[in-house]
Amino acid sequence: MDSKKLYSIIIILIIILSFLSYKYNDTNKELKKYKEYYKDLSIMYLNEVIEAPKLEAPSAEDMKVTTIDFDSNMLQFSDLENNIFTIQNFKGKNLFINYWATWCNPCLAEMPYMAELYEKYKDEEDIIFLYLSREKLDTIKNYIPKDESLQQLPIYKIITDDEFFATSGIPTTFIVNSNGEVIVKDLGSAFWNDESVFKFIDNLIGKNEI
Repeated sequence: MDSKKLYSIIIILIIILSFLSYKYNDTNKELKKYKEYYKDLSIMYLNEVIEAPKLEAPSAEDMKVTTIDFDSNMLQFSDLENNIFTIQNFKGKNLFINYWATWCNPCLAEMPYMAELYEKYKDEEDIIFLYLSREKLDTIKNYIPKDESLQQLPIYKIITDDEFFATSGIPTTFIVNSNGEVIVKDLGSAFWNDESVFKFIDNLIGKNEI
């Protein structure tokens, strides 16, 4: 094969590869748009059907052990600046713990209500809010600018999980009193800015028990 023919073939291959690359990128952009559109629709629908949380203690079937052993619990997590904490750091405090993820539409649907709840109680010393994700730290940090509600919340990345907080799905929210007792385990999206929640937490931080 002479050099001219070889050169022509190379040029044609380059053109074909460039076209395929363009189509691939174009398809990915369309797919990304579709995913975002689906996410928005899903969240809109969830906002139409979610209700206030029941604020009930977990059943024996749901949690065999309902009191945290602060001396042995292995839950460890970091904030967005990579400062590391353990659950032991909050012994003696009332805890509001929410498990969520950036890919979880039900989680994202309830976040505006979570933000309102946190805003109401963020200056209270007797209750600590922990919003925990098992995702990579970079994944969490890169997503937060896309969601105004998340920007208002104390977000943490789980380092070492603990089976005490095992759950069949997310979002799951635990409310733990100052004695380490789980007084609420709620699975699924909820209106966390409901008046019933405010009364529950007011009672919790006022008496330190339910």
